[in-house]
Amino acid sequence: MTMMEKLRHVLSDGQWHSTPELVERVGHRFSAALHRAVKEHQWQVEKRRSDLKTFEYRLIGNGQS
Repeated sequence: MTMMEKLRHVLSDGQWHSTPELVERVGHRFSAALHRAVKEHQWQVEKRRSDLKTFEYRLIGNGQS
């Protein structure tokens, strides 16, 4: 499974996912895959700060393509 496929699998539930969770489930370069998904594949992803050091992400678009 590619990193992009792992990212889609995790985020497809529409729930918030923390940075540590994404590192564990997708890989330590999940942010590169996330950046590519948004820029090249037009995914709509929300980002929020959960504490001083941690962000959370959720997919609000369909994550297709």
